[in-house]
Amino acid sequence: MRQTAPAARGELPLVGHAARLAVDPLGFLERQRALGAVVVLRLMGRECYLINGAEAAAQVLVTRQDCFDKGGPFMEAARQLVGNGVITCGAAEHRLQRPVMRPAFHRGRVAGYTQVMRSCVEETTRSWQAGRRLDVGAAMYRLAALVVARTLVSAPVGRQAAQVMGEALPELLRGLLRRMLIPAAWVHRLPTPANRRFDAARLRLDAAVRDVIAQYRQADQHRQDLLSQIIAGDEDTGRRPGDAEVRDQVMSVLAAGVETSASLLAWTFQLLAHHPDVQRRLWEEVDGELAEDPVTFEDLPRLTFTRRLLTEVLRLYPPTWLLSRIVVEPAEICGHVLPRGADVLISPYALHRDPAVFPDPGRLDPDRWLPERLTPAQRRSFLAFGAGRRRCMGEFYGMTETTVALASIARTWHLHPTRPGPVHPVPRFLLVPAEQPLVPYRRALRAVQR
Repeated sequence: MRQTAPAARGELPLVGHAARLAVDPLGFLERQRALGAVVVLRLMGRECYLINGAEAAAQVLVTRQDCFDKGGPFMEAARQLVGNGVITCGAAEHRLQRPVMRPAFHRGRVAGYTQVMRSCVEETTRSWQAGRRLDVGAAMYRLAALVVARTLVSAPVGRQAAQVMGEALPELLRGLLRRMLIPAAWVHRLPTPANRRFDAARLRLDAAVRDVIAQYRQADQHRQDLLSQIIAGDEDTGRRPGDAEVRDQVMSVLAAGVETSASLLAWTFQLLAHHPDVQRRLWEEVDGELAEDPVTFEDLPRLTFTRRLLTEVLRLYPPTWLLSRIVVEPAEICGHVLPRGADVLISPYALHRDPAVFPDPGRLDPDRWLPERLTPAQRRSFLAFGAGRRRCMGEFYGMTETTVALASIARTWHLHPTRPGPVHPVPRFLLVPAEQPLVPYRRALRAVQR
C-alpha cells in the first residue's frame, strides 16, 4: 500500500533542515531511522527524500536503479570540484567513460602496482622518528598521493599534481560541505574568507592538472598508466576526449584515489591505537604470514584479518558518508512513490550503524565480517563502495593499496595515542578523523613459523 513519507522534525523557516544537518549531520541522519524507510527533508526550499534501511537503499541503488541517476545536492557539490568525470557523470555519459577507465583497475594491472605501493610506504615512513609525534592524517595523505602519482598518473608532473591535491583537499572538502548543505549558488559567490580560500585552492589545483594534461599531450612515448589510456580514448569507437573531459577524469582520479585511501588508513591507525586487542591480532597475522619478507600481491589472500579490519573501519567511518541521486522516472520505494525530479539522499554512515543489522554498531569488531557471521542484510547495508552499476570501479585497487600499506607499517611500527578517549569523526564533504597525533615506535620483528 502506498504511503505518505513523514517529514523529519526540526524544520526551520527558509533553511529547512539544513541548519540541523550543519550542526550535527551524522547524529541528525541516524535519528531519522526511527521515522521509517523514507523521510522527507527540506534543504533551502528543496525537498529531498532520505532513504533509511538496507531494503530501501538496495531498491534505489540496485533493483530500481534505472529510475535514478547521479544528481542531488551531494553530486552537484562534487561536480564543482571534479566536473563531469566518471564519479559524477550521468548514466548515458557513464556508459562511454567507464570502458576507458576500467582497464587501469583490472586485477592483473593492480597486481603489477603492488611493488610500487610498497615502495611508496617505505618512502613515506622513512622520515618517521621513534618517540616523535606524527600527524598520521597528513602522512597518509602523502602516501596516497605518492601511490596515485606513481600508478595512475605516473609522469613527474603527475606527482606534483597529486601533492597539490593532497594539500588542497582539506580546504576543498570544507567548501564542498557548505555547498551541499546550502544549495544556493549566490551564497558561495559572496567574497567571504571561506569562499576565497575555496576558490584559491581550486584555482591552484586546476593549474596543476592543466600542467599534467599538457605534458601528456606533448609526450612522444606512451606511458602505461590510466591517464595515457584516457587521452588515447576508446579504440573500438575511435572516441578521443577533449581537454575538459580529461581534466574532469584527472580530478576524479586524484580526489578519489587520494582522499578515500588516506581517510581509511588514518582511521585505521587511530582506532588501532585505542584498541590494543585488535592491534595485537593484526601483529600476529602479519608476523606469522609475512615473516621477514616484504608483502607481495600473492600474500594478500592470506591476510584475512587485515582485510576484515579494513572493512570494519569502512563500516564505522565510510569516507563517503552521504550519497545523492535524482529521480528520473517515478519510483515506488518501500511503499512510497518518489516523483520525477526529486532529490534522494542515502547515508552509508547511518545504514552501517543500524543495530538491527549490525549488533552493537559502535563497536570495532572485525570478526563480524567472518563468512559464517556475514548476513544478507549486512551485504546490502554495506555501501562504502556504493552499489549497482555505479559501484566504485577502484574498489580492488583501493583495498589492495590499503592492505599493503597497513600490513607493511604494522610489521615495523607501533603507533601510540597521545591522549585517551575515542577519536571523533569530522563530517566534511567526506568523513575524516579529528586531528590527533600519534607517536610511532619501532616494533621488534617477530617471525612466526608458518
